Amino acid sequence: MNLAGRREVRSFTRRERPLGPAARAVHERLWEHLSLPEAQWARLGEGSRDVVLDIGFGDGESLLTMAAGDPGRDYVGVEVYRTGVIKVMRGIEERGLANVRLIEADAHELLGKIGDGRIAAIQTFFPDPWPKTRHHKRRLVQERFLKEVVRVLRAGGLFHMATDWAPYAQAALDAVKAFPVLALEAEERGARPCTRFERRGLRLGHEVRDLRFRKAP
Repeated sequence: MNLAGRREVRSFTRRERPLGPAARAVHERLWEHLSLPEAQWARLGEGSRDVVLDIGFGDGESLLTMAAGDPGRDYVGVEVYRTGVIKVMRGIEERGLANVRLIEADAHELLGKIGDGRIAAIQTFFPDPWPKTRHHKRRLVQERFLKEVVRVLRAGGLFHMATDWAPYAQAALDAVKAFPVLALEAEERGARPCTRFERRGLRLGHEVRDLRFRKAP
């Protein structure tokens, strides 16, 4: 089998419209100051401050709220959609947050460059559930992703997933069984704020599940 030409399965698809002049201006003005360059990814978690990775932060509502209420830790938001990145940059500036940096990239690319046992917490809230069976391979939280989560989390670190798609929650629970070092700590939201995606799911009658896993010492 020729693997050289195989396309990597991604957990996202590009569906964005071109940016307008105002959004481009925000990106050009703030990106250099608020982004974390790829050359620095490998150094994440080397310092004295705890690092929280927020993967797929969407419009950034939870990222901004949690970072504002937790100034003692550094938050790194990871997102592939530029519209969300720009909205969060505006929010960081408006709130005067000094503990948030942004990465516009696939989470797998980032995780692969982080050293072992560096990260205090990894959170992904309402990732795309890819409900159709033929698309399940695109889901973020599965074996490949969890292998990297286990590697980069420090002992006692937290992995927190929230979803309003019950089959996805069950699939995540099943996938975590392959990693006994991750123990289900609780099914509760903790300090996670309610987001727009969550409110939409609740209006549709979906059950919201918060899965919090702690890495064993």
